[in-house]
Amino acid sequence: MKLWPSMRRSENTKVPVEQAQFPLIEKFGENLTPNMRALRLAMTIADQLLSMGVSANSVVAKTLDITETYCQRPVHIDISANVLMVSQLRGIEREPLTLIRPVTPRDTNYMTIQSIQNLIYEIHKGQHSLDEAEQILDDLLKSPRTFPWWLIMLGNASIVAGVTLMYTSAWEAILTTFCIGMMIDRLLALLIKHRIPPFFRQVAAAGTITVTAALINFAASRGVSFFFDMNPTLLVVGGVVMLVAGLVIVAAVQDAIEEYYLTANARLTKVIMQTVGIVMGILVGLYAARKLGIGIAVSPDPLTLSDLQLQVIGAAMAAGGYALACQTKFRAVAGIGIIGGAGLFLMWNAVNTLGISVVPASGIAAAFIGVVAAFISRFWHTPSVGIIAGSIVPLVPRLMLYNGLMQLINYPPGDPEFFRALGTLFTAATTALAIAAGASFGGMIGRPINQKIAYARNDIPFAEFMRRQINPKHKVNLANLALSQLGRIRKRREWRDGHHVGGHHSNTALDTSWHDNTQA
Repeated sequence: MKLWPSMRRSENTKVPVEQAQFPLIEKFGENLTPNMRALRLAMTIADQLLSMGVSANSVVAKTLDITETYCQRPVHIDISANVLMVSQLRGIEREPLTLIRPVTPRDTNYMTIQSIQNLIYEIHKGQHSLDEAEQILDDLLKSPRTFPWWLIMLGNASIVAGVTLMYTSAWEAILTTFCIGMMIDRLLALLIKHRIPPFFRQVAAAGTITVTAALINFAASRGVSFFFDMNPTLLVVGGVVMLVAGLVIVAAVQDAIEEYYLTANARLTKVIMQTVGIVMGILVGLYAARKLGIGIAVSPDPLTLSDLQLQVIGAAMAAGGYALACQTKFRAVAGIGIIGGAGLFLMWNAVNTLGISVVPASGIAAAFIGVVAAFISRFWHTPSVGIIAGSIVPLVPRLMLYNGLMQLINYPPGDPEFFRALGTLFTAATTALAIAAGASFGGMIGRPINQKIAYARNDIPFAEFMRRQINPKHKVNLANLALSQLGRIRKRREWRDGHHVGGHHSNTALDTSWHDNTQA
């Protein structure tokens, strides 16, 4: 019995070249039903948002706004780590539709996120047809608004300089770490261009920072006065601060709070691998410096903070730099810096004035940031997730996580300091949990307030109309409005009756075509 008779040919059979070619495949997407096009639109938007760091719960909520507008049947959306699935049950007699797409990380661009969120809002309000929404999204993704590379580089370098300012007031050290930040930004861009895995990118960047700190220390020993009294540990810590995945761990904890456990575990694994890559890079850099005869010692213990004023200024600089590096609108960069500095000031007062420990104090500051972000995101035309992410940069336990891992390497299990290293890591984890919980809770509180403000703004025309009823001389009053409304209703009924008699078949055809198009 021949299972595949068409595939069994004799060796002497010569197949023409035209027949050997693959048949032409119809271009996918030209003859799709509106239901499938709506699912594709929703999946593309979800892919864009999730790849830029938006939380899984927010992505699901915004995607459902699209499917509820354009799809007749309900849709289920599932996010598992870097896999996005959209499924639609179409009844018992029809097969379900399921779309699956892997999500690849993209450079964060909060201007693009805001544009997509505006499109979702307009879709949910019924302001765009499906064709219009697809065209708007296509134009948005083809030519997104982006910053030049040198401006993003300055933003990343500002994060390093701002964190350094929180530990020292020496302008030489701040300028040096700023230059190191620009160098590392270009190195990471080169490694990304050649598709080097993130783990090895972290190793290469941390090793380069350590060797650079060793060269600066060697130059100071040779009499270069500019580098006198520079702490090598501060140079290394200030340089690697832009590598530590502090915001990723906050996002992971937030996903865990919102019950997306698989995505949270994937992001926590990413945090561990990136941080281990930093530690390995520092060890490789220390070994290379020692072999070159310019060895330095990097302390695993925490550094001493500067005065409160310098800490607040450094926090504002770091928060603004992060907003600039993530391509946030210019009007919001300075505001995010102010909110970041205010959050650090609130945490400092909670610790030093009220006597609260650093973990709950970080949660209180994050809750304040979440409320403010939800409240002013509409006025700044910036997504609240971008405001929160930039403002909590001074709060995230980047250095605490780094210090804990360095202490684990320097203090093995038999050492009495080993438990102190475990305590540092535990404090870093609980601080990240408090920040994520506080930011989520603050956003939950701020959104209803923001919604009430939106309703109030929508009610302004009605309030103005009611105020004018007091003045009887004004042409617009309740009586005239009622009479004009009755006249419009009468004319509309007369037109509908005439149109119903003369155009019954066209309406039926239109309804039938719409019914067919809504079925996938």
